[in-house]
Amino acid sequence: MIGDPVRLAARAIVLALAVALVGGCAAPALSAPAPSPSAGASAQAADSGSGEQTSDAGSVTVVVSWLKGAVPTAEVVMDTHSVDLDGFDLATLARVRLDGGAWVAPTVWDAPKGGHHRSGTLAFASLDPAAFASAKVVELEIRDVASPSRLLRWERP
Repeated sequence: MIGDPVRLAARAIVLALAVALVGGCAAPALSAPAPSPSAGASAQAADSGSGEQTSDAGSVTVVVSWLKGAVPTAEVVMDTHSVDLDGFDLATLARVRLDGGAWVAPTVWDAPKGGHHRSGTLAFASLDPAAFASAKVVELEIRDVASPSRLLRWERP
């Protein structure tokens, strides 16, 4: 019978569940704010024209970007699923050069222990900030991190 109260109640429940299910799935997509471009990024932005460089070798991915500031500093992120990254001291394994000049060692590698996922900053306080800012080519070499050598290169206009 069309007017049967039990059938009407059952149809109302099914309809309410269907609306709730469809509405619940669609609502977050419609109401969620767009993710911020800086979400999860460092508080400092990368220098314009520098960009981010990635090196995948020996089961370790290294991602480097240069930060703005008075001292030339690179943000370094290392990720792997097979190597403990805590034993790698980039203060002794990294170096930078500008426009093909002499290699310069970092003054500080500031990175907490992280096992398979490690990130920190690599500062070059002995590097002239004006020379760094005006360099057309910046090369960062990282040695002996699951690969004999990684050379990351930024070419600026």
